[in-house]
Amino acid sequence: MGVDSNILKLLCLAQKKGVSFESTITIGRQIYFRLSPRHLQQQLGIDRQEALERLAEKFIDPLLYKRFGASRVESIDNSDYENASTIHDLNLPLPRHLKRSFSCVFDGGTIEHVFNFPQAVKNCMEMVTVGGHYVCATVANNSMGHGFYQFSPEVFYRILTPEHGFEISEMLMCELVDEAPWYRVKDPETIGHRVELINSRPTYIMFIASRTRDVPILRSLPQQSDYVIQWESRQRCDEAVRKNNNLEIIKSLVPQALKNKVRALWPFYAYYYERVRL
Repeated sequence: MGVDSNILKLLCLAQKKGVSFESTITIGRQIYFRLSPRHLQQQLGIDRQEALERLAEKFIDPLLYKRFGASRVESIDNSDYENASTIHDLNLPLPRHLKRSFSCVFDGGTIEHVFNFPQAVKNCMEMVTVGGHYVCATVANNSMGHGFYQFSPEVFYRILTPEHGFEISEMLMCELVDEAPWYRVKDPETIGHRVELINSRPTYIMFIASRTRDVPILRSLPQQSDYVIQWESRQRCDEAVRKNNNLEIIKSLVPQALKNKVRALWPFYAYYYERVRL
């Protein structure tokens, strides 16, 4: 649970995109992690003295007040060892008073440590007020043993949907090194193809999602998008057979893997990761 140079950059991006930190809850107490005064000077536009003062504070709460416009900062953790304002196990459903209570829920690296991930992500979503945001950085590749899980874009794209009252404005990935290039990640459902990555360094997956309406969270369980496409293709085939629609029958019988290879011939489908210029 720590804010390094890339997660600090995520916070700055969130602020630029209109995320209100006015009432913020952090998932776990968030500390400064592998940050030098230079990082704060460059990304926050502050002088060295102020950067040193911020780093001396250990937790990022004062930074949220002084640089991100927060008037209320709380934290939630399973243990009181870092003096979180709320002690609650995210494996379990939220207390009622925490629901719809914050303009920003910020997780800088906790959710991968919670065994009951579906309940934990539901809790984070439920704490966001309508019009507020859920901002998260967690681990993707090459972090085996760091926590219980490593995550793919697919899981967050399927959870943070309009059906569950959310819309994703940014889905990003970068390796855990200073000045690493960032990449905007496309939705597998939109491009009709699995978005996969093989690399050799630990990698962040980060997102900014807004809560657009108050509906029950995860009232229906997500399904992996490429399988849904195949199931729907089979249903279309059955329907075409009933209607004697030969063209639809032929289209539905083409294997999805072949469709994906054909799509990859076009540049639009070949680029699943778009380089982000910040």
